[in-house]
Amino acid sequence: MKLADEPRASTAAPDADVLVVGYGPVGQTLAALLGSSGHRVLVCERRVGRYETPRAGHFDHEIMRVFQSLGIADEVRRIAEPARVYEFLDPDGGVISRLPRGWSAPSGWDASYHFYQPELEDALDAAVRRASTVDVRFGAELVCLRQEADHVVATLADGRVVTARYAVGADGANSAVRTLCETPARELGFRGDWLVVDVRPRPGAPALDIPDTGQVLDPARPNHLGRVADRYFRWEFMLLEDDDPAEMVQPERVWELLRPWIGPHEGEVIRRTVYQFRSIVADTFRHRSVLLAGDAAHVMPPFLGQGMSSGIRDAATLSWMLDLVLTGAAGPDLLDLYTLSRRPQVIAYIEESVRVGTVVCETDPVRAARHRAEMRSATELPPPFEPPVGAGFQDGQPLAGHLAVQPFLRTGNGKTERSDDVLGSGFTLFSLVELDAATTEAVSELERAIGLRSVVVGVEGVREEGEALSGWLKESGVVAVLVRPDFYVFGTATGLSEVADLLAALRSSLSLA
Repeated sequence: MKLADEPRASTAAPDADVLVVGYGPVGQTLAALLGSSGHRVLVCERRVGRYETPRAGHFDHEIMRVFQSLGIADEVRRIAEPARVYEFLDPDGGVISRLPRGWSAPSGWDASYHFYQPELEDALDAAVRRASTVDVRFGAELVCLRQEADHVVATLADGRVVTARYAVGADGANSAVRTLCETPARELGFRGDWLVVDVRPRPGAPALDIPDTGQVLDPARPNHLGRVADRYFRWEFMLLEDDDPAEMVQPERVWELLRPWIGPHEGEVIRRTVYQFRSIVADTFRHRSVLLAGDAAHVMPPFLGQGMSSGIRDAATLSWMLDLVLTGAAGPDLLDLYTLSRRPQVIAYIEESVRVGTVVCETDPVRAARHRAEMRSATELPPPFEPPVGAGFQDGQPLAGHLAVQPFLRTGNGKTERSDDVLGSGFTLFSLVELDAATTEAVSELERAIGLRSVVVGVEGVREEGEALSGWLKESGVVAVLVRPDFYVFGTATGLSEVADLLAALRSSLSLA
């Protein structure tokens, strides 16, 4: 990064509170979240328009909860299809192992969804445009980034100069921001070239009989096939040692590989490209006033479908931290927590993706046969893989660092809604016991300082529909839970006397007065 020799404070207000570089789903989500809080956001996207071909194709319930917070959940539900099953198949297409995805998700939504990325970006773009404080500029390529004492200075390719209090690189795996920062990154043990083909069936074509999501453990050529929402399908074929990437993307070769399922008269190829699956994580997601999110900070193989989801988790975490810093409720040191919170969870997702990918990509016939046999003999299904965040919670407390549930609440008007729709966004205290006067005053102070939401379930005209929350707390032996704005548990209390301690711990962790 080109840094000033002697960083100095600015004498003029910066052009924006936050400069977001990149306008894919991660940049869109971050801009929409910050804009919904009233912060001035400038988005610079080097392309002259949005990227109109699909890349990601899966997100999970936690991400749908983020979309809910942006007010676009209903629109996303119209374009996304719930994913029901993940299958591992033998070379002939027979099912080896079937992992259901229809389990009850803690976020109050279906466990997983398939989607067509341009349609999702339409919904996210609409959320961004609703925020009057967000300015999106296309054809704005970043070429230089300099940090002063209290702001960053960005130079664009056309010579324009813009300033902001903070900058976030959400500009993909080849991030200009990460490069300009000279942020080191390390490989985590997976690299492979795959041909990715997206197909849209032609009107009147017969229905395709393919899995919801299928990984074919074929040592002759490992491959993947599945749905991308209801109207699109995706195939992925691993390139072997002697394959020529340029030859693999030729139409005749693509249709030769697709022949067992579909032909050119039944479908239209809308993307065919060789993509390098990699596993990389930056050493840090923060360098003073510059932060990284999404593929700019980490890249993972697609075998868990968690690449985009991890980037949107970055945006959800970074948005509340930046909000507290920008409003003056917390000091800039709070942003050190961003790397500590996000990076360990990202590494856990990468390592699990690599583990699954190692099985999927096996080309030795003997080892591949052994993997298939082990899967067939398994008697128990693995639990959903949902690792905790790495920091920003009370160590040693039940549930701390793990994803919180979103209960359905029945309010005084008799209407049943998801809790975020009832309470709004921000830190949330759920309690199963009534609070005493001193604790109520502590809640009020935090409400004024950081917008804390609180609810005593069962009183004040609010009751839980079902037992998602109460059962979760009772099973863990606690009576109250404090949840961060990104839906991870900050801490819990086993009795009323500990609730005040929990609130005090939050004040301390945020360095509030």
